[in-house]
Amino acid sequence: METIPSLSSLFIRFLKLGSTAYGGPAMIGQIKQAAVKECGWLKEEDFLQGLAFIQTIPGGTVPQMVAYVGYRLRGIPGALASTVAYLLPSFLTLVFLSIIYFKTRTFWFREPLFKGLSAIVVAVVLSACLTLGKPILRDWQAIVISILSFIGFFFRVNVLVILASAALAAFLLYRKEKESEVSPRFERSTLEIKRGDLYFLGLLGALISSGFAVSYFIDPQLTYLGLRLAKIGTLMFGGGFTVIPLIQYEVVDEFHWITTKEFLDGIALGQLTPGPMMITAFIGNQHSGLLGAVVATVALMSPSFFMLLLLLPYHDWLRSRKPVRTVERGVLASFIGMLGLVLYNFGKTAFTDIPTVLIAFAAFLALARRVGLPWIILAGGALSLILFGLTGS
Repeated sequence: METIPSLSSLFIRFLKLGSTAYGGPAMIGQIKQAAVKECGWLKEEDFLQGLAFIQTIPGGTVPQMVAYVGYRLRGIPGALASTVAYLLPSFLTLVFLSIIYFKTRTFWFREPLFKGLSAIVVAVVLSACLTLGKPILRDWQAIVISILSFIGFFFRVNVLVILASAALAAFLLYRKEKESEVSPRFERSTLEIKRGDLYFLGLLGALISSGFAVSYFIDPQLTYLGLRLAKIGTLMFGGGFTVIPLIQYEVVDEFHWITTKEFLDGIALGQLTPGPMMITAFIGNQHSGLLGAVVATVALMSPSFFMLLLLLPYHDWLRSRKPVRTVERGVLASFIGMLGLVLYNFGKTAFTDIPTVLIAFAAFLALARRVGLPWIILAGGALSLILFGLTGS
């Protein structure tokens, strides 16, 4: 078995995984199958150690795991190659779908189709609320933080104020909890950042920063969009649907770059693509075309990518610190409150009649029975066209 792959073979392997990456976090199992069992790149304990660590820092679980595997194999160049390869299929697919979406504004089928798909998105968000909430809201302290965060977001309190308040509340509410009740300790990491890797990472950071500077002369609003998404990237604890409310808060509620309806439709399109839900590609493409899609995606993904690589050698120490884990618990609880508000806003927009409610209910039941989301989207889209398009309902 190949133990140290070349950068090209690493890129190709993760490009294939990214092209078939349906199932969200379930892709972790496929990555483990490829990296541990099929290729023998990592030992199982090294893979699990990385999985434990990425839960403590911002970023999507699956992209961070991809970067971790690439880093263990080929250093920072390997992390970059594997991450780009994994994200590329989803990015290109959603850019293509977003172009079609905004070019078909006057087509008869567009509104009927997305009327049903928006209802399905509400079911997906509800399912995410329940799935994420179960492990996070496991005590009364987290429930209190989540409710208060929901109220704060509902009254449009600044997101940074809410997150800081959630972290402070966690310190106060969990202060009497014993060390053993919070989290187990992990074995010491053997990873070290090589000087050459640091130079590469510095060069990569300089290139990204230069790209933002150049984009300002092309369109200042594009740079501003990138900076707002980069801020979100530094707060993206939990990944997946926890980032949706943060993005909505910025691009829909605060700056009105797209409407709530378009945001809902973008999420629906994202469910049809493999890999992570690249809503940034949808938003960026609408804002400034392909360049906007690239800037928005790089801005969101870069902070967690850099944090992962810089903190990996210290993950044993970080994970063993009670204050670090306490902050994580408070922030994650606040995200559930934020996700609750997204569910409320999406439901208010999507539920326009009884059929849309029934479609959402059916989609939720299908998700509960573990029916694949792409199949739910396709079936829901066809039903939506029949109900709201062909019959004129």
